[in-house]
Amino acid sequence: MTNIVSARVLVMDASYNEADRAVAEVIERLDLGSWLGGLRGKRVFIKPNMLGLFEPEKHVTTHPSLVRALVRLFRSVGAEVTVGDNCGAGSYGMTERVGKKTGIAEASEGAFVNVAKDSIERSLDSKYMKSVVVSRAMMEADVLVSAPKLKTHSLTLLTGAVKNSFGFVAGGSKGCAHASAPTPQHFGRLLSEIFALRPPDLTIMDAIVCMEGNGPSSGTLKKVGRVMASTNAVALDASACRMMGVAPEKVRHLRRAHRLGYGPIAAEAIELIGTLPEARFKLPRTAGGLGPVMRVVNQGFFGRLSREKLSLNEKKCKRCKLCVDGCPTGAMNFDKFPSIDHNKCIRCFCCFELCPESAWELRGPLSRLLRRG
Repeated sequence: MTNIVSARVLVMDASYNEADRAVAEVIERLDLGSWLGGLRGKRVFIKPNMLGLFEPEKHVTTHPSLVRALVRLFRSVGAEVTVGDNCGAGSYGMTERVGKKTGIAEASEGAFVNVAKDSIERSLDSKYMKSVVVSRAMMEADVLVSAPKLKTHSLTLLTGAVKNSFGFVAGGSKGCAHASAPTPQHFGRLLSEIFALRPPDLTIMDAIVCMEGNGPSSGTLKKVGRVMASTNAVALDASACRMMGVAPEKVRHLRRAHRLGYGPIAAEAIELIGTLPEARFKLPRTAGGLGPVMRVVNQGFFGRLSREKLSLNEKKCKRCKLCVDGCPTGAMNFDKFPSIDHNKCIRCFCCFELCPESAWELRGPLSRLLRRG
């Protein structure tokens, strides 16, 4: 039997200019005052979304104002605070570059650490990987606070609280994870198993300015004006899905995390504090918006015609090679510009999401034609 866990999810109006007020209100409205007061001398790790080299105004990563507010909140009660993430790709030095570019390092007010430099291997209850290399500071913190950004995602449909835990994974293990679980179905299962290594104690989600469409980095910004919070990441994501107009059961990693017993996704099992706005996000083109029609078209011969492909817009490309370095299967080549060997490509969309210039684009003439109909 699946262990259904009742949970509370807070939804509240918020702005980046009043982030301090927002995080204080989270503690008050979730009745966490006593918990917060007991954190003196405890190690608190704050884990934002630090996907790659994106400025704060692009809203690809967690906004620095929210990170700063969290650092100040936990320091105010005498906690030992650390901030960090394993960014999408690159060498260990990339983490420091991303911290600076996103504004998160400065916002951390001395608490930012390159957690990729100190990692440990953890066994994984998964058929895809026996173990995974993760950052020690995240695993060994007394309290883990997840601060994700709410966005659509071309591989996982949603990137939020559960997906933020993929940032546990350090170094080459990220590429190994994608290569070991190459399909969206398999990667969703693996993602939930990585989440299970260390579910966060508190999640505070940046849903103030979100992203819809071809996220997590090439989509369209969508102002929602909310902070969402819960002590249960699965319930939080399920509530975010409903706000977006997505059934939580359609998000593979969320459905799997629920089945593993880490939280409810049914509306009746979640107590909402506040009201979910009807935001209705546009979904990635990889989501197959036509449902049954697209599934029929994708079968057999026409599948090759209708399938979205990644294509490089050379006018946007700055030849930084982040996509080449981040490819988990070695499908990327570089000769003046990066290119994809589609025989090796597993469609993990790492190149697509890591590009700071959004130079990789999804193209598919037949599917676009069908969507117009």
